[in-house]
Amino acid sequence: MPGGPELTFTMSAPEDFLRFKCDVHPWMTGYIGVLDHPFFAVTGDGGAFRLEKLPAGQYLIEAWHEKYGTQQQTVTVTNDETETISFEFASQP
Repeated sequence: MPGGPELTFTMSAPEDFLRFKCDVHPWMTGYIGVLDHPFFAVTGDGGAFRLEKLPAGQYLIEAWHEKYGTQQQTVTVTNDETETISFEFASQP
């Protein structure tokens, strides 16, 4: 925020999502995840994501939503193929 306070934090270990919020404006929130690897993505407007340059191997991919929780899927990546997975989150009645 222009003109607002600048805060610096250093995390010494991986952390699940930390929630930051404004005490004055309740709609102003943000989340920070501290990972021990460089493989992460934020979805685009349509919900699509890409994880680039994953080495070949088997991975547990986790999708997180602030209201609907997490989902996990296992995917096997080879050196010369693109794999597609899909997560669907549905609101609870």
